Amino acid sequence: MTANNLDIFQTRFHNPSIFAIRSRTKYQGKLTDFCVPANSYFPPPQMLELIAQNMGDILKYYPDYSPVYQQCVADLVGTPAENIVVANGITEIITILCRDSSGPILTSVPTFGRWTDLPPEFNVPVHFVHRERSRDFVIGADDVIARTRETGARTVVICNPNNPTGAWFSSDDIRKMAYELSDIDSLIIDESFIEFSGLDSAEALAMESPNVIMVKSMGKSLGWHGIRLGYAVANTRAAAILRAKVPYWNVNGLAGFVLKNIGQFKEIYAQSFVKVAEDREYMYRQLQTVPGLKTYPSKGNFLFSELPEGVSGKQVRDILLEQYGLVIRECSNKAGSTEQYLRSVVRVREDADKLVAALAEVLAAYAPAEAA
Repeated sequence: MTANNLDIFQTRFHNPSIFAIRSRTKYQGKLTDFCVPANSYFPPPQMLELIAQNMGDILKYYPDYSPVYQQCVADLVGTPAENIVVANGITEIITILCRDSSGPILTSVPTFGRWTDLPPEFNVPVHFVHRERSRDFVIGADDVIARTRETGARTVVICNPNNPTGAWFSSDDIRKMAYELSDIDSLIIDESFIEFSGLDSAEALAMESPNVIMVKSMGKSLGWHGIRLGYAVANTRAAAILRAKVPYWNVNGLAGFVLKNIGQFKEIYAQSFVKVAEDREYMYRQLQTVPGLKTYPSKGNFLFSELPEGVSGKQVRDILLEQYGLVIRECSNKAGSTEQYLRSVVRVREDADKLVAALAEVLAAYAPAEAA
């Protein structure tokens, strides 16, 4: 079985935008997005209405200054404003941290592409801890510590939970790494998906540690990647240094309006993560029923699946898009991964059933064609 190749997917590290996909697909109808890892239950309609009512002022006037948004995040997460650095998406902070790293960077792979592709752009060596299939892509504190000593890394980056595998570190592992690696420049913990996980945040650890920095994208939890919001938490001195490196007015008016008004929807926001976790368990169980597909445990709002040997993930991706209108993340352009792996964002059960049924059909039709 074959499908027309979509050259828009030939990107080095990431997927094309949904806008590019819509403009190029032959599928007639509304696409169902299993690629962009956004919260299915947030924002609520009331927030959209509030934005619409205030859009004139949002667009007309300059946004507030950084301290206002630091306090908004502080009110949301319970961390002192002086320890918070608000950014135009997590990539702004990642870029600064990679650019200013004094020595080699170590991260696990596969992981979020910015942690692997940015260091070489700044001529900073990057080394990897490989997540092995034989261990269900799980690594522990000892793996990271040993590889740090082996490579002489000065900056260590871990994602908890990890994207795209969904694997996670325990709180004990996090504390052990912070203690054992207190001599390096930075231990960066990317918690962009932690709200969906039930895991404890390292924000308190970052505030009290000399070199721990917690970073987080808010687009995943807010369900709005387009507004570009993220933040970091560090000790007071480190936070002030990092804050001085971000551009003036780096938070746009729409993002700022959302931050200033999210408190009105705090309960809905908290409940959304409970619902996503329930949907994740349902989707995980259903994907296990697809013959030949292996799906790994996850604490994120996505699931990492392994296709049968010899099956082209790129072809499966294209068929799902062109014939079923389903957009999925094929992972061959992630360091440490291959096209045998797909990442599927957790969606409501009706959508999950569509994906499971489509994958079952595609893989059932693929096998005879390969055999022939």
